[in-house]
Amino acid sequence: MWFYIKYLIFPFSIIYGFFTSLRNFLYDYNILSSKKYNIKIISVGNIVMGGSGKTPVVEYLSQYLMKNKILFAIVSRGYKRLTRGLRKVVKSDTYLTVGDEPKQLYNKYGDVLSIFVSENRHKAIELIEKENKSKYIILDDAFQNRSISPHLNIVLSSYENPFFDDNVFPFGMLREYKSNIKRADILIFTNSPQNLLKKDSKIIKIHSFNYLKNKIPILFSYIKYLKPINLFNKNFKIKDVIISTSIANPLSFNTYIKSKFNVLKSFEFFDHHKYTKIDILKLTQNLNNSTVLITTEKDAVKLCEFVDLFSDYSVYYVPIEVHFLYNKELSDFI
Repeated sequence: MWFYIKYLIFPFSIIYGFFTSLRNFLYDYNILSSKKYNIKIISVGNIVMGGSGKTPVVEYLSQYLMKNKILFAIVSRGYKRLTRGLRKVVKSDTYLTVGDEPKQLYNKYGDVLSIFVSENRHKAIELIEKENKSKYIILDDAFQNRSISPHLNIVLSSYENPFFDDNVFPFGMLREYKSNIKRADILIFTNSPQNLLKKDSKIIKIHSFNYLKNKIPILFSYIKYLKPINLFNKNFKIKDVIISTSIANPLSFNTYIKSKFNVLKSFEFFDHHKYTKIDILKLTQNLNNSTVLITTEKDAVKLCEFVDLFSDYSVYYVPIEVHFLYNKELSDFI
């Protein structure tokens, strides 16, 4: 059945691809212009719809710049926030006002750097340049924003679903034709197996270089899960757990938690899901003195809005870090 459905939607993929290609053509031939700013801009994006691990890479870059005492700011669109326009993230903001990922980044780095959300990235960049404090801007999810010319274009692709095996939406999940990945300066295959053999990585590289330019760096990253951090009521011991996620690809997270704890039940919501009171009540119905809730760091910024409903229960979230294989660090190319 799915086989026939795919080919029924194939013409729509051609139409979608035509319009994205037309837009890229206008920029490639300077009919539409890309603005290059004096401040150094690092773009972190992907060519695939959905999550590919951008936030962990943004955090990696943030930690690298902070370690080297380089002043910088982060600019995000603030996906699915309920506000509009340019907004500097402050302590009183929630995921509803700025988006879940910007709020997550603010919780970690808001005391040492500025984070902005804006549909119009130019307004945010111009304000940061006017403040004359930052030397770098990390631009989140901006690979398709051709109106800005970054100094470094970092593009991510999932190892499990590499871009070269995909097709343009809706026949596949690509935001534009795979040939456009030639705009990348660095390509990272995220969620790679930690034991990935070099011969297998070479096969991935061979396929990738059919579309890339000038033998650019290709890196392979994986996620390291850290010790769970208590969000509510740490007096409870982790014995039995339930899982709740609202991320694009929960399989890896769920597999890790199941390898460490006795999981009774898993709840999976769509990426960027806005939790409701009904959702929380469904979760708490499965909690008691011996069963705790474990979630992702991105979900934790949303569950914080329901502190009263969790007053009798224990909740933990699991931070993550991105690491790279073969002793090749992303920071080597910044």
